Amino acid sequence: MLALAVSALAGCGDGAGAGPGSGAWDEPDDYAYTLELFDGDCGAASKGAWRITVENGTAVEAEPLNDEAHQSSWAEGAPTIGEQPAGALGVREDGAHDRVDIDLVDEGPEAGRPLRVHYVDRGGGAEGEGYEGCEEYRDVELPD
Repeated sequence: MLALAVSALAGCGDGAGAGPGSGAWDEPDDYAYTLELFDGDCGAASKGAWRITVENGTAVEAEPLNDEAHQSSWAEGAPTIGEQPAGALGVREDGAHDRVDIDLVDEGPEAGRPLRVHYVDRGGGAEGEGYEGCEEYRDVELPD
């Protein structure tokens, strides 16, 4: 169900045709989904998983699903599926990371829905350490 990966090096490309709004998926006003953050590639060590409920286009609840999630919180509230990739596009454009890949669902009724965002920062700061992380959006459910 994964297909389209949108990639750009920091400072290269304009991101046209990438991310939210470029696919056929229209974010519903009401839904629930699972958000999991990973340290490294998707499927690596979990930094937290939450079941997020969205009502009228706003995330209204974030239920922690693992120990890592219980130890953290959202300073500005939990995100909707549309907010996270839109933020990733901004991060890519401002050069905060060396690479940002956004994978979208490629077929079916959810075609164009963000599936995961992968961030890579090769480092070069004072510590010289890079960073790699992934956000995965899955188990989307619409109300009956």
